[in-house]
Amino acid sequence: MLTGEAITTNKCLMCENVIEGKPWISVDMGCIVHVCSYLCGKNIDTKLGKGYWKDVINKEDFDEPRPTCQTQNKTIGGDITTGFGLDEIREEIEQENQRIEMMEIEYEESSEEDEYSDGENYY
Repeated sequence: MLTGEAITTNKCLMCENVIEGKPWISVDMGCIVHVCSYLCGKNIDTKLGKGYWKDVINKEDFDEPRPTCQTQNKTIGGDITTGFGLDEIREEIEQENQRIEMMEIEYEESSEEDEYSDGENYY
């Protein structure tokens, strides 16, 4: 946690590199501290403690949508079809396979008929 020590305002709180230009985040914790980049900012709570967001000066830099972390559901067990009616999916696949098989049989039969009819036309 940050104590009352003096911090140079143009240095990163985490890596202590000199910040040229605008800092990535600035926080007013009695004295204004800066962080130079996202990588340094990921662990800023180790020095400032939790709940520092209320003291962030440049909140307008963080108003874009950010990704949310999704926790993995341990009860699923890796089956992505859970909750989708696995029996219905299997039935649909079986019907599709039967439909394809019927189409192939019809195509073969029509091809055989075309061969016989083509031969008759040449006599």
